Amino acid sequence: MLLGAFGNIGQMEMIKTAGFNTAELDLGEIMGMDLKTFLNFERRAERSGLRFDVFSGLLPLDIRIHEPGFLWDKWLEYVDKAAERAACLGAKRIPFGAGKCRSIPAGCEDREEAEKRLAAFVGEICCIFQKYSLEMVVEPLGPANSNYLNRIGETADFARSLKRENCHIMCDLRHMYKTGDPYHAIISFKKEIRHAHIDHPEGELRRFPLPDDGFDYQPYLEALHDSGYDGILTVEATYYEDFEEEAARSCEYLKKCAKAAGYQV
Repeated sequence: MLLGAFGNIGQMEMIKTAGFNTAELDLGEIMGMDLKTFLNFERRAERSGLRFDVFSGLLPLDIRIHEPGFLWDKWLEYVDKAAERAACLGAKRIPFGAGKCRSIPAGCEDREEAEKRLAAFVGEICCIFQKYSLEMVVEPLGPANSNYLNRIGETADFARSLKRENCHIMCDLRHMYKTGDPYHAIISFKKEIRHAHIDHPEGELRRFPLPDDGFDYQPYLEALHDSGYDGILTVEATYYEDFEEEAARSCEYLKKCAKAAGYQV
C-alpha cells in the first residue's frame, strides 16, 4: 500500500519531505492555470519525486447537476480538459464526490428521474475518462455532504448499474464513521473499491490522524488489508496548525498502523 496526502501545489515539497508517496492535488487548482503555467507545473511535478495517481475536486462545488439551468455540455467539456491534464500528470483515477452537486434537491417530485439524470451524467464522464485510460471512483459521502449515495453498498450498486468498465467506488473512513457503515463492507465490496481516504473522523474538521488523537484506526486498516486492497490510502486533512509537522507525524504513525495491519509500506 502507498500513502498519500491531500494538499495544494504549494505543499508538494512538504508532502514529499513528510514521507508520503503520492500527492492528491485539487483539479480546480490545476484547471485555473493557463497553458504555459500548466506546462511549467508539469515539469515541476516530474521533478518532485512524488506520484500523482489520483486527483480530487473534479467539479466546482457550487454547481448543481439537478438545477434546470445546469449546462450539461459545458461541464462535460470542462471534465474532458480536467481529465486530459490529470492524465498528463500521471493520474490513474479520479474520485467523484461532489456532494452538494449530486444531491437530490429538497422537495424533488420525481426522485427516480433525478437519480437517472445523475447516472447519465456520471456515465458520460466515464466515457470521457476512458479516452485517457482513467478510472472513475464514486465516493460514498456522509449525510453532511450529500443526501444520495451515502453507504458503500448502495454506491457499489450505482456504479455497477452504469455498466462502465472503468466505473468503481472508493471508501473514506470519515464517511463510514458518520453513516455507521461497518468496516466489513470494505471486504464485502472489495472488487469495487479502488481508492481510500482517511482522516480523524470525529468532529467536523478534517485533521491528520495522529497517535494521540484518541481514535482507533486499526480496524479500518485491517479491513483494507483483509480485503486485499493494495492501492493508495490518502490522508484528507484540510485543517491543521502546522502542515509540515503534522503531516510528518501522521505519515510515520500511519506506516506503523499499516504494518500492524499486515501491510508492507
